[in-house]
Amino acid sequence: MSSSILKAISYAGVYVGAVIGAGYASGQEVLQFFAGYGLVGIIGAIITTIMFIWYGSVFMELGNRLQTCSHRDVLNYLCGNKLGFIGDYVLLFFMFGCVSIMFSGGGAAINEYWGLSVMTGKLIIAGMTLATVIFGFSSSVRALGIVSPIIIFSVIAISLVTLSAHFDQLSTVDESLQNLTPTLATPLWWTSAVVYVSYNVSLATSTLTAMGGKESSLKTLRIAGVMGGFFLGLCLLFITVALLSDLTNVIEYQIPFLQIANNISPLVGILFSIVLVVAVFTTAVTNLYGCVIRFYDSQKNPTQFRTLTISLVVLSLLASLFPFSTLINVLYPALGLLGMVIMVCALYKTVTGQVFSKDGAKL
Repeated sequence: MSSSILKAISYAGVYVGAVIGAGYASGQEVLQFFAGYGLVGIIGAIITTIMFIWYGSVFMELGNRLQTCSHRDVLNYLCGNKLGFIGDYVLLFFMFGCVSIMFSGGGAAINEYWGLSVMTGKLIIAGMTLATVIFGFSSSVRALGIVSPIIIFSVIAISLVTLSAHFDQLSTVDESLQNLTPTLATPLWWTSAVVYVSYNVSLATSTLTAMGGKESSLKTLRIAGVMGGFFLGLCLLFITVALLSDLTNVIEYQIPFLQIANNISPLVGILFSIVLVVAVFTTAVTNLYGCVIRFYDSQKNPTQFRTLTISLVVLSLLASLFPFSTLINVLYPALGLLGMVIMVCALYKTVTGQVFSKDGAKL
């Protein structure tokens, strides 16, 4: 394959890694936003796939055309300086909070699955994240370009095995839901699809922008946006259908997709628990990188980049010792609202021809 295709695959892997965190891969988010509505949730997953493709392409192209690695410049262009300023710091706060939560969640997962202490688990996730980010953009692209296909393959393989065993239950899933009480993200299935995209890709904005700013080929970025969005949607669709096919047996579990893996065999469950920890790692890497690149470029300011990276990892470890998630939950609506504003502004700029261009002319 040509180098441009290989680059596109790597960038697509980073996009997948930025979005497909532990909540996504565990199946809990998918249950609340899609499977909990019944078969119509499949339509929601398809709509989300289209939005993932569009959103990823928008931010990669804008990063390229604005010649920036900072989400701040893209937000200012899309939303204006005032909203862009607010959005900039809201995103930074949530990205830092997300890194802390990934350290905390990763430590808990390693403790639960393999018996190591929670602090040891946190240090393992933090060390992997630091080592990846501190070597800059290329290191992050290589790492996430490798691990994202593993997550995708695992999700699809487990889903196919589950479907082969429970496919007949799909025809009665809507009837079964009448006797079940799933937690739903929003009252309507289609609003859940929109909200899901808005908060998932908001945190990926910095990473998408950085890829656009670092890559000179607009064609490569467009291919990456389509590939990344497509595989995100494909995983989402498979997880949704797998959950629907065995809904009555997994609906009460906090990590329903892990239960589906365990139902296949204990070995598959153990292997998928590793995949979940890898998903935690990918989320931590993209959010930490997004925070640091907002202030320093790894090539232009290598010393400052590494110093800030180490400082944020230490602060994130400290924050993971406290109930930081409570603060995130209080401000969580702000992230969803910001995502909605960004999506509306991006849609307006797309419709009016201010995002995509034939020649990739600089803005």
